[in-house]
Amino acid sequence: MNIETYILNMPQRLERKVSVLQEFEEKTCFSVRFVMPVQHVSPRLSHWLTFLALTKEAKTRDLKCFLFCEDDHIFTADYNIQFFMETLEEAKSVEADVLLGGVSYMKTPIQVSPHLFWLEAFNGTQFVVVFRKFYDNIISCNYDKDTVVTDFEISKLSDNIFVTYPFLSVQKEFGYSDITSFNNQEGYVSRLFEGTSKGLHILYKVKNFYHEL
Repeated sequence: MNIETYILNMPQRLERKVSVLQEFEEKTCFSVRFVMPVQHVSPRLSHWLTFLALTKEAKTRDLKCFLFCEDDHIFTADYNIQFFMETLEEAKSVEADVLLGGVSYMKTPIQVSPHLFWLEAFNGTQFVVVFRKFYDNIISCNYDKDTVVTDFEISKLSDNIFVTYPFLSVQKEFGYSDITSFNNQEGYVSRLFEGTSKGLHILYKVKNFYHEL
């Protein structure tokens, strides 16, 4: 399977482009294309409008799914092609709208399989697989241009959001963020991903413990 992969990157962010290219090097299941974000004075709205435009393109091309990826994405040590493909197929089987590679915030995680958690809401759009069944919901939604944030908007639109366990993607810190000022604090983003990952690990251990009783 060859997954159309759209990576957001601005030309002046060369260090990010180099970094993310290295991440996808020799990973032939991803068909990588760099995308210039839609220009807007609001970074949050620019991000959403870009995501919306790519969803419209995916629908026009009748893609079964596409990967929305940011240029600060890095694969974790747990990534391998077999794990990713198996989790992708499992997400399809539970009628997922999106499959996340990792999140910095999550609400109401519920384990549905050894490697899949359902989420009510999330933060973190550095690695988002969007399935065809969700395209129309995104395209037709009535978003508020003054408050829209992509991950929260997805969370409002879908009841079928899943994240891989363990994470296969986290965000690399570059010392600045175009969307969230808090992310500019050194070590802040890494701590967020570490916290959510540990949270899922605890839930995983608890379920296994009671399952074995």
